[in-house]
Amino acid sequence: EKQHSSATEESSHSNEGTPLLSREGSLMSDLSITPLPGMRIRCHLIGKGGGLSNCSTNDALNGAKSGRHHYWVDIDADPRHALEVREWLQKLNLPTFVIDVLSEPPELWASQVIPLDKAVLAVIRTLPEEPDSDEIAHLAALGLRNMLITFTSCQRSETGALYDLAFQRMNATERLPAATSDGALIAWLRFHLDRTSQVLRALRHSVVSMDSSMDRDGVHSVQLEEIILAKDQLLRLLSVAEEQSECIESLSAAFDSSSSFRASASLPILLAKAGSTERTAIRLEKNLSDLRERSEGFEHQMTNRRLAVLTVVSAVFMPLTLFTGIWGMNFQNMPELSKPYAYPLALSFMIVLAIIMICYFRRAGWFD
Repeated sequence: EKQHSSATEESSHSNEGTPLLSREGSLMSDLSITPLPGMRIRCHLIGKGGGLSNCSTNDALNGAKSGRHHYWVDIDADPRHALEVREWLQKLNLPTFVIDVLSEPPELWASQVIPLDKAVLAVIRTLPEEPDSDEIAHLAALGLRNMLITFTSCQRSETGALYDLAFQRMNATERLPAATSDGALIAWLRFHLDRTSQVLRALRHSVVSMDSSMDRDGVHSVQLEEIILAKDQLLRLLSVAEEQSECIESLSAAFDSSSSFRASASLPILLAKAGSTERTAIRLEKNLSDLRERSEGFEHQMTNRRLAVLTVVSAVFMPLTLFTGIWGMNFQNMPELSKPYAYPLALSFMIVLAIIMICYFRRAGWFD
């Protein structure tokens, strides 16, 4: 926050906020935004070279109104009551449908693209700050003629650090395909697509390592629990990749001729990127299924071996138990008991019989 302190507006502002959009969708004059308590608003001027510089909300809103510059405004609302968010958004005089979407609780958000008269609203699912988390996180982007507004009301523990990462990525040299709000939207989307792809590549490297370990050291070198954990992570990534791909497809269809040529030309690249990530996740799912089948097959094989050993032991001791039972009966006339060397002969007979049976089972393949 120290790095972007000049771009963050806290709740200490006391002035009344005026609407951001008029009823016709055009920017109004004398604009400002009064943030709610705990809300973070960061504003950036998009330079002609594509770099981002911090500015105030007044400068961003009135500069976008003049049409001379392009801006990116990021609004982090943090979880709060839906009615409170709705009332605040109504002060910006956004289209009613946009207010309805953004004021919903974060757990009800869904990936979608809504083309408007002079804007486009994109709600995209993204990975939480911790990719291994089970939380579902969505971010919204409202693309206007001279301004990109990104909005989230997720827990800051899920998406709080994503703004800093996105800012660093978008502020790098030639990261924006065009020094416009459309170019900022493309770069913002590219950041989240690349992040999903990077996590998926790391998971793929882990799966390849498991496969190599199984081939080199044996199936037992990889625990089934490791494969199940990787499969769970992959399913989360696949659901994110599918929603992102669908969102980019819809956005590509919704973009009109008002977008700059470079920004419009970048959409097919994003579409190919999202599709490639989704296909990679599907292939990786098949690879993990194969690894799981190998691991489970090995577990079944080990279980069968243990059962075979128990079967052989039971078969060996069965006749020995029979003879022991016969010779242990308490009858008066048992000739064997009076014979000299009867005891060592009986023991020798049982040992030889056990060895013969073990050799038989071994030749029959019970110990393979």
